[in-house]
Amino acid sequence: MLRIGIDGCLLQRRRTGIGRYVFELCRELEQVLPETRFFVYSRGPIVLPSTSICWTTRIEPSTVASKMPRLLWLKLRCGVLCKQDHLDVFWAAGSLLPSLSRQVKTVVTVYDVNHHVVPRTMSTVNLWSYRLFFDRDVRRADTVLTISEGTAARLYKYVGRSADAVVRPSVSDAFEPCAESVIQERLDRYRIHRPYILAVATWEPRKNLELLVRTYLELKRDGLLPQYQLVLVGGQGWKDARLRILVQEAVRDLVRPLGFIDDYDLPALYAGAEVFVYPSIYEGFGIPVLEACRCQTKVVATDLPEIREVGCDGVIYVAPDAQGLRDGILSAVKSERRTRQTGDVASWKDGAKKMASIFLAGRACSTCE
Repeated sequence: MLRIGIDGCLLQRRRTGIGRYVFELCRELEQVLPETRFFVYSRGPIVLPSTSICWTTRIEPSTVASKMPRLLWLKLRCGVLCKQDHLDVFWAAGSLLPSLSRQVKTVVTVYDVNHHVVPRTMSTVNLWSYRLFFDRDVRRADTVLTISEGTAARLYKYVGRSADAVVRPSVSDAFEPCAESVIQERLDRYRIHRPYILAVATWEPRKNLELLVRTYLELKRDGLLPQYQLVLVGGQGWKDARLRILVQEAVRDLVRPLGFIDDYDLPALYAGAEVFVYPSIYEGFGIPVLEACRCQTKVVATDLPEIREVGCDGVIYVAPDAQGLRDGILSAVKSERRTRQTGDVASWKDGAKKMASIFLAGRACSTCE
């Protein structure tokens, strides 16, 4: 029986893009590898994708250790917990590796290389964590996965490590055009009126939301978006003090911060929006763009290789500056064309099958030693 260990730091109740990626792949892995035991390691409570007996959680038993910073816990304690489970493979779902026996094959997923491309947007703790350990951990991993070809190219450029495979994100079947009655019910619940512009992102500098709000306010002052609301979906993150103040002052100008929204409500908010804007300075992929595409919402997004890789027709690509956002929003408002997904997008099950083959190969290598 294959025994796989997983860094469970991203399996929180409120999951953003990367957390959703790990959760959905875990759920499918159980189906693809039915004869496997999964061991998930965490400092504190997590949400597993299943109640099956094939899943075992290893929550930090020490009260003192459970209060350690995540990186410190991963490096000092996670490996200790792993020893008792005699793992074949460890999946570093959070990109960094614990200290493990050489007999354990390691698989690292890389979502982005923020600390090389946009270090100023990171929190101080995360920045130094990645500067100290990321490059080394990736180079020593047995297998490295990325979530896009663009991330694979940047990984090689900055770290000198080639990706062994690309496992792209997908989205659930819930993201699709919604019935008008469903859209209106959700809009009424959140006190949103049409028309509105939608943004979905955590409040952190890389997402460029402060510039989006300022651009929206300028367009309002110029009389170019007279009836429009700006709806912001996403939890607060870091280095967001100026954004919080700006939004508080702009509420009277129809800026609606909704905070974190569950996936159950998101498709209707996408479908009801006149325009979805994704102004990030840098991304490893861009799941919200794919979600908006599936809901056939007009999209304005930063012109990055990783976002173009999402594979949507009709997206208005712009520079992530004031003029680019201004021109993109005005073009989208005037356009009748909706975005659509083009070609086949891999499902979560497809991604899980690819990962399963990698895990099984790792186990085979371990047996040969």
